[in-house]
Amino acid sequence: MKNDKNFKKERRLVKSLAQAKTALSMLLQDSEKWNLESGISELIDKLENTKIHLLLDRYPDLLQEYDLEQLLSGNIEITDTKIQEAKTAGLLSCLQLLIHFCYELKENPNPADNRFDSLRYILGSITSYEFIYELLIIIISVVGENYYEKFQQRIQYLDFDLESARVLENDPELQDHIDLMVWFALVRLFLESVYTYFNNPDHNSKNTTL
Repeated sequence: MKNDKNFKKERRLVKSLAQAKTALSMLLQDSEKWNLESGISELIDKLENTKIHLLLDRYPDLLQEYDLEQLLSGNIEITDTKIQEAKTAGLLSCLQLLIHFCYELKENPNPADNRFDSLRYILGSITSYEFIYELLIIIISVVGENYYEKFQQRIQYLDFDLESARVLENDPELQDHIDLMVWFALVRLFLESVYTYFNNPDHNSKNTTL
């Protein structure tokens, strides 16, 4: 994919533990959490693929048969399922779980909570770059490469933050898919924050709380 090289050059949005904690604090507020979750539903609807719904329902059973890393790799052949369909369902399922786990751990910060182990299992099964890039591929399959390139031109000089995302909503040339693109930007911020915060070597698995 021709956007791969450009995406690799993009600077990280989250560069420190403090930034990650601040971003998660904002993104896990009820209104922003709802935005993250509703965006997943909107993306699924725009994909117009009923197989994704079926795979999401089947995912707990699939995890009994395969490791999550295998499912996300695209190397597992599932009957009557295309590789990209399986990867898409896996990524969206993991994203749903990460949002849920982080929110629950924020509301009930018990260091012994087993959800820490589940969260880290997901983080250990796919890198931050792979997660975000694979989601980007899904997004571009919906909005088209021309639209995505136009969007990139608009944001290349922005110091992206939550407020910048709101400003983009008023750009008349981006209206067709602006909600989805703003959602992806927020998801990218969320994922970078989660990986930075929970993979920090200074955090012991028994004392990390949001």
